[in-house]
Amino acid sequence: MNKIFVSIIFICLGYGLITGRYEEMANAILALPDEGLKLVCTLVFSATFWSGIMMIMYDSGLIDHLAKALDPLLSKIMPNLKDKEAKKYISSNIAANIFGLGFAATPSGLKAMKRLKEISREKDDTASDEMVTFLVLNTAGVTLLPTTVMAIRHSYGALNPVDFLPLAIIGTICSCVGGLLLDYLFRKFRK
Repeated sequence: MNKIFVSIIFICLGYGLITGRYEEMANAILALPDEGLKLVCTLVFSATFWSGIMMIMYDSGLIDHLAKALDPLLSKIMPNLKDKEAKKYISSNIAANIFGLGFAATPSGLKAMKRLKEISREKDDTASDEMVTFLVLNTAGVTLLPTTVMAIRHSYGALNPVDFLPLAIIGTICSCVGGLLLDYLFRKFRK
């Protein structure tokens, strides 16, 4: 992949030199660090803020309440999962994904997967049904408030950084329901 990326850069530079667009190339190259720094600062500050909110939710016990609220749903999606610790990690992951915080969802997702492996009935490296379902749920997770996307749109001067929200919610719900439906059907046909 690196070779492809470097090749694209050299092709673009060569094309710019051949067509005589020296000034445009210089302006673009000099503008990149400024734009990159603005974007990184926006994302880092947004990540820091929302990670703090997640820690407050975790420390205040809100994640425990969320785990209890999600228990009926998780019981339907993963009927064989009885482990409270795994459900807590999965709930924390879902909460982070609801707010569009993939970076904050990663630690709880890794802990959930580790716990699911510990309690798995599969003794080899085969993923259990719960692990597969959690992976589908995590990958296609419902994002009701995509904070990272909103921060990026705001940093690039969007007049209304949240105008895409209704379509994003519909899309994320459809992908989550579709993924869970396919997971259910594959599990049913496999047995």
